[in-house]
Amino acid sequence: MENVFPVLLILVFLAFGVVMTIWTFSRARQILEAWAADNGYHIVSSEFRWLRRGPFFWTSSKGQMIYHVVVRTADGCTRRGWVRCGSFFWGVMRDKAEAKWEA
Repeated sequence: MENVFPVLLILVFLAFGVVMTIWTFSRARQILEAWAADNGYHIVSSEFRWLRRGPFFWTSSKGQMIYHVVVRTADGCTRRGWVRCGSFFWGVMRDKAEAKWEA
């Protein structure tokens, strides 16, 4: 019975980590979709970027989520770019999205 507590504690920490990871990705996706709707874009494709962060490589914190996106504008044009979700200090706890378009 003495050995059960450490095992349960480890399982609780692992479960917490899994839940927080799922929440973070879900929250970033909500921010991305809200950004697209606010700007009149339809997301054609989006890809989370962990290492290759494009123009946000040197200026992003690990709490921010970077996506490479292809969107369709209201007039039917297609644009490619990068969207950073979340703020530098608060990560995806803040409803912030910034886009930089490819040439």
